[in-house]
Amino acid sequence: MKLTRRNFVSFMGALSAFSISPTISYSATPKAKFLILIELQGANDGLNTVIPYRRKQYYHLRPSIAINKREILTVTQNTGFHPSFKNLANLYESGECKVVEGLGYPHPILSHFESIERWERGGDGLHIPRKGWLIDPIEIITNRVRYDAKAIFLDDEGAVFHGGDEGYLGSNALRQRFFDDLSEFNSLELSANGNSSGLLNTLRKKQTSARTALQHLNRKLKKVRQNIVIRGEDLGRQLSQVCGLIEADVDIPVFKVSIGSFDTHDNQPREHARLLSNLDHAISDTVKLLKTIGKFDDAIIMTYSEFGRRARENGSNGTDHGMAAPHLILGGKINGGMFGKSPNLANLDDDNLLFTTDYRSLYNLVLSEHFGLKENPFLDYSYDHII
Repeated sequence: MKLTRRNFVSFMGALSAFSISPTISYSATPKAKFLILIELQGANDGLNTVIPYRRKQYYHLRPSIAINKREILTVTQNTGFHPSFKNLANLYESGECKVVEGLGYPHPILSHFESIERWERGGDGLHIPRKGWLIDPIEIITNRVRYDAKAIFLDDEGAVFHGGDEGYLGSNALRQRFFDDLSEFNSLELSANGNSSGLLNTLRKKQTSARTALQHLNRKLKKVRQNIVIRGEDLGRQLSQVCGLIEADVDIPVFKVSIGSFDTHDNQPREHARLLSNLDHAISDTVKLLKTIGKFDDAIIMTYSEFGRRARENGSNGTDHGMAAPHLILGGKINGGMFGKSPNLANLDDDNLLFTTDYRSLYNLVLSEHFGLKENPFLDYSYDHII
C-alpha cells in the first residue's frame, strides 16, 4: 500500500488511541479508578430538584411550579428531593449519594455556550483556560498504569476533552479506530530491514505497539455484553455502553454522557419530571450493576451543568437562566449527605441565587480524593466544607 497523505493521517489517527508507554507491561494489574460525568444539558432547575420545602420564600417565588409538600421526598429536616428521585433518595439514605449545594463561579455568564465552556475548562466569568479541566490530570493518571484510552464520550458532546492530543474517543471511536483501520496496520509497507530512519522507523515502532494494544483491547471487547439494560431512555443507552466497557475491564479513567434538554423556559413541570425520572432510573440502574460486578467502590458518578435557573418562575410556567445549582456525586466510597451551603432565597440578585460554593472545589475533591492527585490545577479551591 502506498503511504499517501490520507493513509498517513488515518494511520496516525488510529495510533493516537494507543499511545502506550513502552515501560508498561500488560501483565500488570492496576487498581483502576474511573469517573462518569453526566452533563445535564440546558441547565437543570436545582431549586425544584433539591427543594428547601421549609422556606416560605420557595412557595412565594414559585406559586405555580413549586413542588407540592405532600409529594416531596424529604431527605433532611429542611430539604427534600423531587418526587421523580425515588431511587436517588434511597441512595442518599444509604450514604452513597452526596448533594453539593450552591455550586457556581464568580462573574457568572448566562449564555449556554459560554458558561458550559467555563465548567468544562475550569474557568470563571473572566478567565477561560485553553484545555478541558481533566486533560492535564488524565495525563498523570494514565502514565501511572496501562490504559486502553484516556477518556470516551458516549453522547455527541466531547468538548470537556478539548485540548487532548491523543487517546480521547468519541461514541463511534471503538468501531472506527479499533476495527476499520486495522487493515492499514497489517498492509502498511515499511522497510524490511531494521535500519529504517526518520518517519518510517517511527511508524514501525508505533505499529508494533499499536498492534499489541489492539490485540489486548480486542480480547476485552469480545467480553462486552450487548444486552445490558439501563433505564432512562437515551441516557440509559449511553450508560449501558459505559457499564459494558467497565464490566469487560476496558481501562478508561473518564466516561462522559449527557441528558437534556433542561432548558425549561415554559411548561416546566411535566418535562422536568420526565428528565429527572430518566436521570433517577439511569443512575440507580448503573449503581446496581456496578455493585453487582464489584466496581462501585472504584467509581465516582458526578453531574454538572452550565448554570442553574432563576429562583422566581417566569410568566410561562417555567424558569429562565440562573446562576447557582446543586449537583450530585455518587460512589461506593462517598461520604453521603448534604454539603455546601444552600443559597439564601431572601438574598437574590435579579431573582438569581448567589453561588455559595465554587464548582472548582468539586474538581479538586474528585482529583485529590478519588484519583489521589494531591497536586492538581484546582488546589486553590478548598473542598474541606464539602467532604
